[in-house]
Amino acid sequence: MRRAIVIFLENKRHLMLQFGCLYKSLKFIQPKDTDLIVFGTREALSLIPDDCIKVEYNPISYLPEWKNYHYINSISCLADNNSSFLEQYDLLLRTDADVFLAPSWNSFYPDYYTVGQGSYVNDNETKENIKRIAKLFNLKHKGIFNIGSSHYGSSKLVREVCKLAVLIAKHIINSEFKDNEGSWPGWCRGVTSMYSTEIAVNHLVDTVRIDGSRLDYDSTSDDYITNHPHIHCWHTDNLFSKFCFEGGKYDQYKIDDLDANKVREYCLYIALKTKLEIP
Repeated sequence: MRRAIVIFLENKRHLMLQFGCLYKSLKFIQPKDTDLIVFGTREALSLIPDDCIKVEYNPISYLPEWKNYHYINSISCLADNNSSFLEQYDLLLRTDADVFLAPSWNSFYPDYYTVGQGSYVNDNETKENIKRIAKLFNLKHKGIFNIGSSHYGSSKLVREVCKLAVLIAKHIINSEFKDNEGSWPGWCRGVTSMYSTEIAVNHLVDTVRIDGSRLDYDSTSDDYITNHPHIHCWHTDNLFSKFCFEGGKYDQYKIDDLDANKVREYCLYIALKTKLEIP
């Protein structure tokens, strides 16, 4: 069994700090079958450890048709022709830089395509818009909504989802939000990639499992880490907050005082150890 974790990275301080935490958490749990594959700009790749698999990738968000929609880069890098090598892996996790891996990753081998729990469909208008776009592309939508940002499954299938999601996202950006940004928590340009990947998953994946306990689990939880192999930092100021960490608001904490068996303190434990090594 060979697994890969795939992210996209640019040389921005907050992203590099987030990546450092992901990398440190992976080293902490010491999986024997998992590679960390980083698609990124040349500048970013020059700053990360050499035991990562580095793939130079020029972000497509800067192309005129993408109108600086940066979230597409983390999907498009897997859809690129140069990423076909990913299919040598049995399982692939497509995720973001602001995540932590916990020890139960070492026994997390799902039988089905597994995703986290999303929260971008909050009204009937958004739901109907997603179904309408699926129909426009002649794609089936099975009624599975709020699919999380992290996808874990066979490498070929994850890549196929990304390829279709990029095509749909381009349409959404240029047609649905051509003249406006929409309004969160309703129909909103900022979560275009979530809409497009949901449509792609509904059409391409026969069996999908939304498992918010094991993928994209909330970094603010006080639960034990035992059953939460993948932890995601959401938009919050509660412990653990990536914003508070990046702003130096946790610098007064001492590593030895933390209970690293609990999710939020595990994240802080890893983050503080990371910060000791990153200026």
